[in-house]
Amino acid sequence: MAALLPMQGDTGGFQPPTVTESFFYDAVGNGSVIASWKVVGLLVIGTAAILVFFLATARRAAVVPSKVQFFAEGIYGFVRNGIAIEVMGRAGRGWAPFLSTMFVFILVMNIYEIIPVAAVPVTSHFVFPAALAAMVWVLYNFVGIKKHGLLGYLKATCVIPGIPLPMHILLIPMEFLSKILLQPFTLAVRLFANMFAGHMLVVVAGAGTIYLLESGGLNYAMAVLPALASVGLWFFELLICSLQAYVFVLLTAIYLEAAMADSH
Repeated sequence: MAALLPMQGDTGGFQPPTVTESFFYDAVGNGSVIASWKVVGLLVIGTAAILVFFLATARRAAVVPSKVQFFAEGIYGFVRNGIAIEVMGRAGRGWAPFLSTMFVFILVMNIYEIIPVAAVPVTSHFVFPAALAAMVWVLYNFVGIKKHGLLGYLKATCVIPGIPLPMHILLIPMEFLSKILLQPFTLAVRLFANMFAGHMLVVVAGAGTIYLLESGGLNYAMAVLPALASVGLWFFELLICSLQAYVFVLLTAIYLEAAMADSH
């Protein structure tokens, strides 16, 4: 909603923001390059806040935890027990810190969407989910090759045991395409698309509310509908922000476990 308030036309009336304005893109130089300094700032602030929060919590750790320590340990315990160990077994204990960090980072970057003034999720810019997915892709391929060797990893990933030999001609390229090439792309698109679409819904509901309020007359009463939709979307997007962070980390754990597995 905060993103909509400055959008005024030449006549002083409300003008709905464009897609570019909704995601805080700023022209650089002659306008041929666009950037989003606000999103970069949110990324830096969020990363710093996560570091300060967990470092401060760890430094003041006590046998009888404070509410803040209990909250931090609850997040870690949820990821460790509910994702890492549940998916990867005993090996998941070693991956729990990494997966917990990723979960908190994505959650904070998502949840900017429903924070006033920020009002845009960092992950609605495709470069950020793509960077996370690329990191995961490098990581699970690295651990798979480290355990099995390059040829052994490719065999474990792409060759399905127990099927007729001629079927391998069709299935090996398909498995290579889906497991090696497309898997990180779908991981990034899933997060990006959900956050992009959710942000657009919030913008549309907020724009509709402001437009009806400025129109006057009967539209004052009609403004109640998009206003209620905005409130409902706030809670809905809170759920989506959490769910998308969970799904991204869950799939990361599944990919890591599959890379280290002894067979397809």
